[in-house]
Amino acid sequence: MKRLFFFLFISVALFSCTRVYSQKEQTTGQNTNILSNTTGNQNMKINADATDILSQLSVQNQSMQQKTFPVDKAINPDLYFVGPNDVFNLGIYGFLNQTVSLTVNLEGSLVIPSVGEVKVNGLSLTEAKEKVIKAVKKRYYSSEISLTLSMPRFFLISVSSLIQKKIEVTPLTRTSDIFSLIFFDTLNIQRIKYDKMNPKGEFSPDISLRNIQIIRKNGTAVNVDLYRYFNTNNDEFNPYFQEGDLLKIPFGQLIKNYISVDGAVQLPGVYEYNPNDNLESAISLGRGFDKDAEIDSVTVFRVDPITKRYNIFTLDFNNDKNFRIENFDRVLVKFKSQDIKNYSVIILGEVNRPGIYPISQKNTTLKEAIEMAGGFKSNAYLPLSILMRKYDDEYTKKDTAEIMLNIRANDLIVKEQDRKNFDIDVLSRRYRMIVDFEKLFKENDLSQNVALENKDVIYVNDDKKVVYVYGQVQNEGYVPYKEGENYEYYINKAGGYSLAAEEGDTRVIRFNSRGWYKADKTNVQSGDFIYVPKVVKTPFNENLTLISTIIGTLVSIISTYLLVKSANK
Repeated sequence: MKRLFFFLFISVALFSCTRVYSQKEQTTGQNTNILSNTTGNQNMKINADATDILSQLSVQNQSMQQKTFPVDKAINPDLYFVGPNDVFNLGIYGFLNQTVSLTVNLEGSLVIPSVGEVKVNGLSLTEAKEKVIKAVKKRYYSSEISLTLSMPRFFLISVSSLIQKKIEVTPLTRTSDIFSLIFFDTLNIQRIKYDKMNPKGEFSPDISLRNIQIIRKNGTAVNVDLYRYFNTNNDEFNPYFQEGDLLKIPFGQLIKNYISVDGAVQLPGVYEYNPNDNLESAISLGRGFDKDAEIDSVTVFRVDPITKRYNIFTLDFNNDKNFRIENFDRVLVKFKSQDIKNYSVIILGEVNRPGIYPISQKNTTLKEAIEMAGGFKSNAYLPLSILMRKYDDEYTKKDTAEIMLNIRANDLIVKEQDRKNFDIDVLSRRYRMIVDFEKLFKENDLSQNVALENKDVIYVNDDKKVVYVYGQVQNEGYVPYKEGENYEYYINKAGGYSLAAEEGDTRVIRFNSRGWYKADKTNVQSGDFIYVPKVVKTPFNENLTLISTIIGTLVSIISTYLLVKSANK
């Protein structure tokens, strides 16, 4: 019985194990059916070793320290060429989803376990993707495969310029990206020499920015023009580096090669010349046209090497963009003549609405401006009203200098004091316009209705009812105005003449015109000035000179008379 019971137990156990195994095989078979190919081969498992392969791939390159850096745009896969140390992400999506890192080895291959070695060196990124995906698909044909570049490689290029060295770059590095490193690297001996050449630490314009060359390892030369790159954002003028490149940055370009761009451009100046320059690139050097530029009338001045005279070319920018610019050419962009500008005048004082008012240059009149300001207030006093005009500084300086120069030909200035007075008058009265407000607004004398100019100042005064007395009087100052009184009344109010007064030369000076009038022949008005000069004592030597001159003249006249009389006998 015991033996029978033991055999029954073993049989049941074996049956149970067989049952469990059968169920497991059935489940596995169902999964295999789901993942099987369309040929119906139920015994072939798809990606059966994926777990092992992915586990191997996942540990690759864990020790590699990746560098990150900014880029100015996404990579163009047709222009990026793969090389050693490029880092990729391989994605396999299907029964299992996994992304793994792969690095191009020094022989230019991607080694993918269970797939094999795939040569990618020198291929464009587009070609490399197609090749790798095709190879992986042969092994994992039911999965979706992707290959993306996650980190570009670093390699060395040669630099020939202020420094001679190797510099680490990537396929996404341009000349502009390493320019500061080349010329402001503090860890090279040549920098010391550069600092001595430029003690202020300024960037020397003799370093070329437009005639840089990249020599590829196959010997072809690529031109770099940083000005045109930043003006156009065209990669042609600032290409990416490749392995084996030699970067050559020459000196002395601005001294030997330059053009000037002047006139209605954003940044006129002298710029380095590039043999590929045309009218369009020259204008771009000046940052483009000013809003007032006449783009259909651009003038290029070119020196004839034989006659040394300028040959002049008048161009229309839209039609002549490709006009070739030569070394030492001068490009001039004319400004449009503007008839409408933001001109204005200031009206102050006794008007109903003082303020700043727009005018049309040399068309708006004084009378129209007063009307815009609401007319005069009741207490406006026209004899004291003035119009001030300030011309531009350059004109004022030149005109004043001409007046000063004319002193040499002026026989009215005979004394040093006269010269000083003349200088003061010129400098202090430059901005007053001669306008009689009373004649214009009370008598409608349109000869006084002057046309206004930009920044004119109109000041309408009130009646101050004072007269200013100064010079050789006892008490200089303002005296209350009293209608009908003559100059003597105001001098008496000022304490009378002082001992040094030259009473006979007293003058009344009008406030508006600043004209000088004899006091005994002029009515004093409110706001006028009364000036009493000082007796001028002539030094003895001047008297002696005058007497000598008179005596000499008399002797000459008498001698001439005697000679004529003798000749007639």
